[in-house]
Amino acid sequence: MRRVLTAVILLATTACMTPAEDRPPSYQLGFGDGCATASSEGTGAPRPAQRNEMLYSRDPDYRAGWLSGHTQCRSQTAASPINRLY
Repeated sequence: MRRVLTAVILLATTACMTPAEDRPPSYQLGFGDGCATASSEGTGAPRPAQRNEMLYSRDPDYRAGWLSGHTQCRSQTAASPINRLY
């Protein structure tokens, strides 16, 4: 029973996620920029967001990638044991 429950949970969570590699190039670029921004936010040194403002305002794929990358990397940075020390 436990194996079945684990399999169902894994299938449900992976079905909702689409790897950035399967997305358009502008999404991938936005994802990388969003992730870089989130990673630098955890350093304590204020830095401007790494974001192409023209693409962010005009390209929905770039914007979706940036938001997704920022959210995913921010949650990983916050969960890092190193950040818990500070």
